[in-house]
Amino acid sequence: MSTNLESVLGFKVRVTNVLDQITEGKIYSFNSANNTLTLLTTKKGQPQSFKVIKCSFIKNLEVLGDKPASNTFKRQHIRPQHVNVERIEQLLRQKLAEQKTRSIRTGKNVSKEGQFLFDMLYKTVSDTKWVDKKIVVLDDVEISPPYKLENVKPLHGSHTETETLVKRILQRGQEKLNDMMEMDGRRGG
Repeated sequence: MSTNLESVLGFKVRVTNVLDQITEGKIYSFNSANNTLTLLTTKKGQPQSFKVIKCSFIKNLEVLGDKPASNTFKRQHIRPQHVNVERIEQLLRQKLAEQKTRSIRTGKNVSKEGQFLFDMLYKTVSDTKWVDKKIVVLDDVEISPPYKLENVKPLHGSHTETETLVKRILQRGQEKLNDMMEMDGRRGG
């Protein structure tokens, strides 16, 4: 069942919601099917702005001023604002690329410690990736679980500078992990 409230359209009102937030505007529409009131809240010289309020959240509704001389809202059509589609597509591509990068940097079914150490390595050497549960740095060094110094192995047979760098970063990472575990132990005990 719907109610025809065209006679209230255009009234300037002040609505106080149950959180005591106040909104002023002209009644643009009332939808009895979903029990909402739409207010035109635009100030002069600004683009049209609307606020949809669920009637069950209205604490107080105060009419400001007299009844409008004529109700122009019945005949007035909303003119859509310009939407820069290229900008939206660019933002979507950027967000998808960020999510893909984040997904690549997150190991699947790896320990928290392994992910922590990967993140430390990645900050220093961006050419770091997951291959299953192993961390591969510069396609030169591989670190297997449980990601200790003894799990660092060169992929091309001989000791490299990359291996030395990776071991230093891992050692720092292990020290940070140990410090964090000590701090957690002190808080919990």
